[in-house]
Amino acid sequence: MGGLNKKILLVDDDPSIIKLLQRLLSRSYEVITAKNGAEAMAQVKTHKPDMIVLDIMMPEINGYDVCRTLKFDSPYKDIPILLLTSREQEMDSRIGQMMGIDYMQKPLNREAFLAKVSHVLK
Repeated sequence: MGGLNKKILLVDDDPSIIKLLQRLLSRSYEVITAKNGAEAMAQVKTHKPDMIVLDIMMPEINGYDVCRTLKFDSPYKDIPILLLTSREQEMDSRIGQMMGIDYMQKPLNREAFLAKVSHVLK
């Protein structure tokens, strides 16, 4: 299964990032958006996406907290998560790997990003 049968939840507090990613992905996937962690949790429960693209640094509920909550909640624990961050700390990548999630650094390479999303959703 591929294409528009797959739902991706984009979560970022920067509207320009959401707009860019939405434009990149909406040709091939159904895209749902959220601007913070609390909204992301509500969207996951409402739409149960096939994948989540999640910013780490957000106010109130950060990306790590969203991941931790989802990974310990049976109905959502198997949803693949791709963490995005502008931080350049190796620790972010290691934390992501320990939580069983993937990781990419901003600014994103468009081709690498699309390839990773496609690979995850196969």
